[in-house]
Amino acid sequence: MTVIVNNYPIRIFQGAKVGDLVLRYAVRNKLGIKTINNLIAMDRWGHTLDNEAPLTDKQIVKIINS
Repeated sequence: MTVIVNNYPIRIFQGAKVGDLVLRYAVRNKLGIKTINNLIAMDRWGHTLDNEAPLTDKQIVKIINS
């Protein structure tokens, strides 16, 4: 499935959770371990997403460094 993260599509496996997406985003952007621990995922309305929340195809997510 494809999830839109910060206006870029990221392919991730079916059944992935937000935590999986954050890790995929961090690896794709070559972020360090200290940075990974500070990343926060939000939905299109700015609500924080829990790392165990399920993802859907074409979902829009914004990941920021806190």
